[in-house]
Amino acid sequence: MNKKVIILLAAGALIVLTVSVFFFITKSSVPQKTEKLRIAIYPDTVSALIYIARDQGFFKRHGLDVSFEDYQTGVLAVDGLTAGKADAATATEFVLAIQGFKREDLRVIAAIAFSDSMELVVRRDRRIKNPEDLKGKTIGVPRTTIAEFFLNAFLSLKGILPGEVKIIDLKPADLVKALSEGKIDGAACFPPFSDAMKKNLAENGISWSIQGGQEYHLVVIVRDELIKTHPYSVTGLLKGALEAEDFLRKDEDGAQRIVERALGLDRESVIKSWAKTRFRVRLDQSLLTLLEDEGRWAIRNRMVAGQKIPNYLNFLYLDGLEKIKPDAVTVIR
Repeated sequence: MNKKVIILLAAGALIVLTVSVFFFITKSSVPQKTEKLRIAIYPDTVSALIYIARDQGFFKRHGLDVSFEDYQTGVLAVDGLTAGKADAATATEFVLAIQGFKREDLRVIAAIAFSDSMELVVRRDRRIKNPEDLKGKTIGVPRTTIAEFFLNAFLSLKGILPGEVKIIDLKPADLVKALSEGKIDGAACFPPFSDAMKKNLAENGISWSIQGGQEYHLVVIVRDELIKTHPYSVTGLLKGALEAEDFLRKDEDGAQRIVERALGLDRESVIKSWAKTRFRVRLDQSLLTLLEDEGRWAIRNRMVAGQKIPNYLNFLYLDGLEKIKPDAVTVIR
């Protein structure tokens, strides 16, 4: 009888110990307070993982109260970040390539999408059938964005010299209006603005991909101060995005519907853009290579002061993602 009592007491003690350990681990692994995080976001399907993470409560699960502020370009989103209006920003890596000449406090914590969605949309009624017909025409593009980088590469590939095309600087929404009204002959931009251009022109429009199969990286950029003072925010942001990636992989249809609701886009537009994008949370060596290529291009085109590209490795915060998912980081230190 005493033996049975001892066994029961031991079993009970083991259960209590197990529950206590589980509670301790769970409690210690979750932030004890909710931190507010403002994200300056580029509102397009390429930002899908951020929208999914908020919609599904993944950010909240990791102690974040996330709010969004929309910006027409990644350049403007990062301007909001550097002005203190946001704690994080989504933008293409090109924005960092340029900002690296001016600032030392910006950090990429991860890329969340890889896309080949940049297009040049032109008017047929301007006697444009092929890219070679662009000589002497006026093309609009949002300057200092990755659209300008890819437009320059596209024109060069087609044998068109810089002086043979007039390039003017317009914000994306203004590009849509100017092309529709015939004030310009063509426009280089990204969804959803390029989609609006094609819809407005209908049969009078022609479009070409201008990336040549080279994907851009949509990255999440923060200031170094956030990493030092609010490490839980950075960790929560990364974990939320990784959970969103897993959700998307298991339920792509559900993920698309979340993005439709978040952006107010129709199903067809989302699916078309989706087909040109890979949604993954990564920090690849290709990001560093692309940054260096874009930095050299910026110098050649006198877009920045200086004749030497920054050490872009210093702008990549590798430790955060590496601790959570080591195989998602392939950057060589």
